[in-house]
Amino acid sequence: MSEEREEKRRRVSWWRRITGRARSQPEEEDEEHALEEWEDLVEQRIQEAMRRGDFDNLSLKGKPLWVKHNPLVDPAVELAHNLLAGQGFAPGWIEERKSILADINILRERIHRAWHWYMRRLEVLHARDQDDPAVVEELRWTEARWQQYLVEFEAAVVEINRRIDTYNLTVPLVRFQMFRLRVDDELQRIIRVDKE
Repeated sequence: MSEEREEKRRRVSWWRRITGRARSQPEEEDEEHALEEWEDLVEQRIQEAMRRGDFDNLSLKGKPLWVKHNPLVDPAVELAHNLLAGQGFAPGWIEERKSILADINILRERIHRAWHWYMRRLEVLHARDQDDPAVVEELRWTEARWQQYLVEFEAAVVEINRRIDTYNLTVPLVRFQMFRLRVDDELQRIIRVDKE
């Protein structure tokens, strides 16, 4: 009951600040009067919205609301997130995480294909006559192309790490943060996968 009473006091205090009214009546009567005025205002706004048609054609109209209670989150924030989730929306940091993970997968696939190309070319070229100048030139070109892939890969990792750093500053809890990518670790991952 004390929580309900405290909530009532907060509403009354808020209403007083909005209306700029000082206490002129005894506290109990003043609270009841302010609460009634506040409820009247809320009801008036709902009726105006209904007349404008703001509640027509809602996607969840006639469907039960999916509400999952989390005791660690402010109820108002939780309700807002649940309503957004019911409409197919997610907080911006979740969308950014999905985007970063998708870009990491694309980057890993690109470097994996480049690595396979490089290894196949070396295998083919080493099977040829090593004294042939054309083979030596092609080996140099293949090595230069691989180095170019590595430079592009490193630049892409720097950009993704910049996005990860920005993302880590926006997440609400530390456990949602992401680790930065390391070029050496990513290359080792490719070699490990190929060995398996």
